[in-house]
Parts: sequence; C-alpha cells; structure tokens
Amino acid sequence: MEKRLIEALTKVDAHGDIAPAHVQDPMTMVLRERAIQADLMRWDDSRGHYVLTGTGRSRISARSRAPGVVVRFEKRDDKAAVSPQRKAD
Repeated sequence: MEKRLIEALTKVDAHGDIAPAHVQDPMTMVLRERAIQADLMRWDDSRGHYVLTGTGRSRISARSRAPGVVVRFEKRDDKAAVSPQRKAD
C-alpha cells in the first residue's frame, strides 16, 4: 500500500492528480482520500488541481533513500575554514 501511495504522489507532482478525473476506480479514490487526510496533498483553487504539501514531498524523497544511510561529510581545507579578516575602520 505504501508503494502505491508513493507512486500516486509522484503522479500528483507530475500531473496534478493521482489519475484523470474521469477515473472512478475505488483504489484511486481510496489513495486520493488517504493522501488528503494524511496532509500529503491538497486542492489548490488557483491552479485547479491537486498539489503536494511539504509532507508529501518529504515522503517521496524519504522513500528514495535507504533507511539509516550514513552520509559522509568531507573535511574542509584549513584555508577555507579560516574566514577572511575584516579591515578595521
């Protein structure tokens, strides 16, 4: 179910809805309602279609990462770490 929800959210991001408006498939309607209730997408009156909320976008990006991934940070050079001195007035 989670995989279908993520696929539906990517369709909302690309097309503005989970499926075309004329599709009355029960699964599509359930996915649409679940996404709205979970605050993953909302209707935008000015655009005339659904848009993803910040929560929906983070759900999509979190799905693309593996859980517990350790991200390595590179050490800065000593020259880059020292900020330039301001001239005295």
